[in-house]
Amino acid sequence: MAVPKSAATFWLAAIFAAAGCAGAPNLPRVLAVQEGQRTTVRLMQFGSGQTFTLQNRSSGRKVEVYSNNQYDLATKVVADAQLQALLDVFAEHGLFAGATHSVPPEARSAIVIRQGERRYVFHDRNIAADAGQRFRQAQAYFLSVYNNATAYHSAEIHRADLEAEKNRANSAGAATKQKHGRGQGQLK
Repeated sequence: MAVPKSAATFWLAAIFAAAGCAGAPNLPRVLAVQEGQRTTVRLMQFGSGQTFTLQNRSSGRKVEVYSNNQYDLATKVVADAQLQALLDVFAEHGLFAGATHSVPPEARSAIVIRQGERRYVFHDRNIAADAGQRFRQAQAYFLSVYNNATAYHSAEIHRADLEAEKNRANSAGAATKQKHGRGQGQLK
């Protein structure tokens, strides 16, 4: 059973508000985001091949992440406090207690946390029903933070790529028109 997006967003907002208002964290802290040290939280969905990554802001300038072609275009940089609140939510749900160091081959999805030499993996395979529910909630929390973060990646667009796409579209359009007996046409 999936967590409704509105419920996940509400609870995540409430947790962020509580974490931001209090002097000390209200949630258990298993892993602390260290200023200047890269901490990444990655959601990997193996069936679709999708990977989404959150990285703490103090580990590097946003512009370096968003303009460097070595980074995945699905990487987003968020405030250290936001990433810390997400990690604290994971701790509150007991995910760190069942963490492994690698993803089992039969996993359909996983959340991988890296900080320096530390690596924590939460996955959806061979776990009890209540742990599965907690994992799905963790996915929903992750996606709520990810979807609310804005990222402007730069990428090189080669004129040849655009020309090839235009030619492909013209060929496909001409073939479709010919199939339906409407003559030929070209995109301008």
